[in-house]
Amino acid sequence: MKWGSIAVCLCAFFFLVPLQCYIIGNDMGVGIQGAVYRFQITPQGNSLIPLTSDLGYVISGTYVGKTAFSVIFWILGTLLLAGITMIPLVEGNRLTPRHLRIIIAGLAGAAVGYFVSCIFQYGLFFSGPAGSSLPAGVILMIVVAAGLYTYRDFFFPEDIVRGSNTQT
Repeated sequence: MKWGSIAVCLCAFFFLVPLQCYIIGNDMGVGIQGAVYRFQITPQGNSLIPLTSDLGYVISGTYVGKTAFSVIFWILGTLLLAGITMIPLVEGNRLTPRHLRIIIAGLAGAAVGYFVSCIFQYGLFFSGPAGSSLPAGVILMIVVAAGLYTYRDFFFPEDIVRGSNTQT
């Protein structure tokens, strides 16, 4: 049951939780962005843009410069998040302390990818000519990764008794 909560949490980050909220420069619109989608409201209309469309824009050359780098780092973060999300879904109750370390590192790595993406697009302080960003969901990812690291003994209490978590 403990591992089920990690799987549900990772799936929520992947599919549901908006990882950043943003305002497009000159107040031209607002939006939210999750791992695999972006929804924005502008005077031209509402748009739901899947990550695959963003990738197509980078490949075709529609996005260049900082926007292209931003999309590339967002995709790298999403690929990392997808990889670690599959671990508890595939392994189920056969997870080991090593799997948990991979999940924690992957979650932190995905968050770093998302932060770098936001910095490329909006600047070091998440505000610039392209607009402003509030990466609240990414901060939540860091908090969850830190919580998993801090309370990792909760998932493997028998390893503390045997003393085996110091060897792997």
